[in-house]
Amino acid sequence: MTTASPSSIAPLPDAGLLADDPRAREVLEKAPVLHSAVDTGRGLHVTPTAFSWSGGALWVVTTRQSVKVRALRRRPQLGLLLRTRRHGLVLTGEAELVDPLRLHGVARPERVLDMPFAAAHYLRRNYRHVAGVLRDATPGPAMVLDRLAIRVRPNRAVLLRGDSPAGVSEVLAAWGDWSDSDPAVAPAPTAPTTAPLDLSLLPVELRPLLRRPGPGCLAWPSAHGPLALPVHWRGNGAPSDTDAGLLSLVGGWGGGSAGLSLGTGGYRLVSKRGVLIRGAGTAWRQNSAGHRAMIAIAARRVTFWEGEQSSTVPVPS
Repeated sequence: MTTASPSSIAPLPDAGLLADDPRAREVLEKAPVLHSAVDTGRGLHVTPTAFSWSGGALWVVTTRQSVKVRALRRRPQLGLLLRTRRHGLVLTGEAELVDPLRLHGVARPERVLDMPFAAAHYLRRNYRHVAGVLRDATPGPAMVLDRLAIRVRPNRAVLLRGDSPAGVSEVLAAWGDWSDSDPAVAPAPTAPTTAPLDLSLLPVELRPLLRRPGPGCLAWPSAHGPLALPVHWRGNGAPSDTDAGLLSLVGGWGGGSAGLSLGTGGYRLVSKRGVLIRGAGTAWRQNSAGHRAMIAIAARRVTFWEGEQSSTVPVPS
């Protein structure tokens, strides 16, 4: 694992400069989904969604009353993670809610000019997702009227080379001011224990997500607001892990409110399934030379979704 030194971190005065790096441009164009981490006031929340990149900004379409929208109305800071098979991007930024029906967020001339191009690019990039929603959702005008857009111009970025299934990553480049960070996560003399979740809290078809190891997305606190980081889920009852150098570079704290999202992909609504574990998180290194930061989350709530239907259940103490 190599980490960009402070002297190699470039400013990010214009988010459009990200696309000047061919590796970053590949991620922006080819990543299947975007994970976004937000602060709900009751904890961090992270879920995947379709997205597009247009005019130096990331665009997401979601429902008006989603958890993400309600959180961003109060706290517009968010963390983002995009991944392909070869590379990944960790980003932070501030969200702007764009509601064409009420002209919110489109009053400025540049917003009016952005909207047709952004909408066309979003539909072109995500036509399979859109077709899947139209096929599985309840048809009618409410389905369209219930949507609004989220526009995010990144202000910080880290480019990763990694093997997502193995949970391995390497920092290749960084942009923006990441200097306001805490010291690196320290070794723990006694590792926190991670209690396995009671799988009976979940529908039967979602339980395999927690049983088997695999890639996930970690929502983690920092001085820059919520972060969305690549994490390797080791299986129910085992601590997960992420790259310790990356966690240090982006200013991730040693602990706090956290979330961990696991899910399946696909274009049909019925194929989009996932689990979000939320609670108090702790990060530590197994030793001072370790490249991996271990992550334990004392689960307090579990949210699961199938298509656009979601439920949240408390985790018994």
